[in-house]
Amino acid sequence: MRLIAGGTSDGRYKAGLEIVLDEGWKTYWKIPGDSGIPPVLDGAASGNVADMDILWPVPSRIKVGQSEILGFKHAIIFPILVTPKAKDQPTRLAINVQLGLCSDLCVPMAADLSLDIPAGGSRAPGVELLIDRDMALVPVAASDGFKITNISHDKGQDGKPDRLVIATRIPDGYGEKDLFVEGPKDWLLPLTVKQQSAKASDQQFALTLDGLPEGGQSKGTDLRFTLTNGEEAVEQVITLQK
Repeated sequence: MRLIAGGTSDGRYKAGLEIVLDEGWKTYWKIPGDSGIPPVLDGAASGNVADMDILWPVPSRIKVGQSEILGFKHAIIFPILVTPKAKDQPTRLAINVQLGLCSDLCVPMAADLSLDIPAGGSRAPGVELLIDRDMALVPVAASDGFKITNISHDKGQDGKPDRLVIATRIPDGYGEKDLFVEGPKDWLLPLTVKQQSAKASDQQFALTLDGLPEGGQSKGTDLRFTLTNGEEAVEQVITLQK
């Protein structure tokens, strides 16, 4: 695991946390799935940094025992866009990393990593290509042909929790069509379940509203939806109406 940097984007330095995993090992996305440890990247100790934007490439579902996690195998770079306070001064990127690694068992780990970026940014074309590769996996804004089209709220029966049925529009293609949902920090939502659909481009998903804190209400809550089509993904934040 290391910090890398190379190139600039709109005046920001392109950097990243690169993780290379041995065969059989996995690490988690920002929402870990059925269980797990989401990564935490704390850059408070950095120097000459006005802003730091951590990006999250779209994950895959990975079977671990009887559970599914959301994460990555082999290698992944979490891109980091760094805005320096003073462009004529070097920048020190110092990040405390806490994350979970999973093989047959899942274990937490922590590390303090640092990297000095020269004034104007690091000029390392090979590293920039690596960062750009995984930046291309970061969800973008939804479009008319690739988005959530409707959310209906089904009331739970016989003491079962309510659920959302989420209709989507996804372009034709060969990629895996999936939907990941992120709630408030104190919500522990399960993974979505695909519903039968007449057209692959009109895929529906069901989300059980389980894992809410005591007294938690769905009405008026913002949920972040990441909709995938293979390595392409879009992101929407939608306020629930019920």
